[in-house]
Amino acid sequence: MGEREFWRENGDYLDSVMNTVNTLAEDTYIYILHLNRGMAWFSETAKAYFGIRDTYVPDHYEIMRRLIHPEDLWEYEEGIPQRMQGKNLDRELCVRMREASGEYHMFSIHTDIVADLKNAEKYLLILLHNENVLPRIDALTDLYSQARFVSDLGTEIGNKGPFAVLMIKLERFNNLNIIYGNEFTNRLLKETALQFIYMMDENSAVYRLDGPKFGFILRKSGRMKLLVFEQMIRGKLAKGIRVDNQKISLKICAGAILIEQYDGKADSLCSKAAYALGHSETEHQGKMIIFNDEVRTSRNVDLELMKVIHQSVREGCKGFYIEYQPIVVSGTGHIIGAEALVRWRREPYGTVPPGRFIEWMETDPGMYELGNYVLRTALRETVELLAVLPEFVLNVNVSARQMEREEFRAEVLHILEQTGFPANHLCMELTERCKDMPLEAIKREVEFFRGYGIRMAMDDYGTGSASSGIVLHTPIDEIKLDMSFIRGITRDPKKQAMVKSIVEFANSCGMSTCLEGVESEELQDYLRMYQATWFQGYYYSKPVEIGKLMELVRDFT
Repeated sequence: MGEREFWRENGDYLDSVMNTVNTLAEDTYIYILHLNRGMAWFSETAKAYFGIRDTYVPDHYEIMRRLIHPEDLWEYEEGIPQRMQGKNLDRELCVRMREASGEYHMFSIHTDIVADLKNAEKYLLILLHNENVLPRIDALTDLYSQARFVSDLGTEIGNKGPFAVLMIKLERFNNLNIIYGNEFTNRLLKETALQFIYMMDENSAVYRLDGPKFGFILRKSGRMKLLVFEQMIRGKLAKGIRVDNQKISLKICAGAILIEQYDGKADSLCSKAAYALGHSETEHQGKMIIFNDEVRTSRNVDLELMKVIHQSVREGCKGFYIEYQPIVVSGTGHIIGAEALVRWRREPYGTVPPGRFIEWMETDPGMYELGNYVLRTALRETVELLAVLPEFVLNVNVSARQMEREEFRAEVLHILEQTGFPANHLCMELTERCKDMPLEAIKREVEFFRGYGIRMAMDDYGTGSASSGIVLHTPIDEIKLDMSFIRGITRDPKKQAMVKSIVEFANSCGMSTCLEGVESEELQDYLRMYQATWFQGYYYSKPVEIGKLMELVRDFT
């Protein structure tokens, strides 16, 4: 079948135009269905990529049957006839398609109908976009990525219709990583993702977020549909996901937000859903928390304040500043270093304590910029202390939002070079949410930074099983015991035994230890029996700004 039978007029011209358009559209391949005649035209780039011999074919279904993954064929065969009738043209289809070499890639299919009114001809224009070449597809699971999640949220906000956002996290995934290994848990994530794909319909989409987290957008969804969908996920995972001959039952934490009309930004919406997910994990034993309800009932959440703080980060961390709490040698009480602690001050709110915004910010994409601001500012302000106290070490918290970003490595090295701060006098403390990262990923980052002489510490050690896994399997230099172990220790034999065993374990493995929450001379004297390396607490000083820290250092030298 030739071009004259496909194009009514100007066949050579149209054929050339379509091939040129296809060449300009990177990673997008075009074919056209002649709806009156039931034949298809394939562009030259589509032919080359998919290994199709002919430009004009009488039965495109046979061509597509050979190209589309067998598990996805039903979606194509159900969706394309609808679009041939002019239905759902604004909805993309997503299927796996095989290139000429035999490898499958994820493609999004976009369609529209073009009519030649003069000759009463209709054409279905089909664009096949290779999603795997973009960061919009997660390489491990073939799901949409976090970047696509934010992009699609922006689209839904613009559509002004009701929808729900759901975030889930697989519980105790780090434990599975330790027991079965990274290769097994990667396959478990991939199989879990496949089960989620089977649950999707035209009004829902699933995304792989960071680590063992997934996001869902439920269009035209109210509270009841959200609740039913979340229970369906729990039921599916509770029955178990099979990998090889093993069936792993999974539990989740879940956070969600319901949207009717929303004029904000997509990343802010992500933060709200992540905030709800965090509360599900830390305060509600995994029960789904809906942000709308949490805000209505929580006295600790000030939405107006959170919005202003979020905007402050976007404005170059306006209003943020650093205070420093000294760290002392346990045996002498002399200052050896300090921990940098972020603060925020802005009228009419005054000085806002970090307890009111840090938890929120750690779920916000802006935490990357804020964390880098803290590192840069603290190194710049304290570099002069080294002339007074050559052994001075600065401890700076780093968040999961920083550690999981590829560019963070280069950013740290750039800041060290920019400020002139020696790398071996910096200690980066892994915060609570870093424990949610895959163990192998944490290990890679820790090894990289230690390779440049940077010390790595585990903050709030002992508050969860994940911190033990990190210390056991990564080359951590320092353990900081959470102050909850120190508070009331003189009257609590269990805390005494715990602190004794942790310090002895660290000492035997060549790691340093820091006991936080030392608030009196009596407590200091008591804790010295455990032979920890350093102490930190109000007994030595409350967090102070850089000028006061300089005075304290001079007083102790």
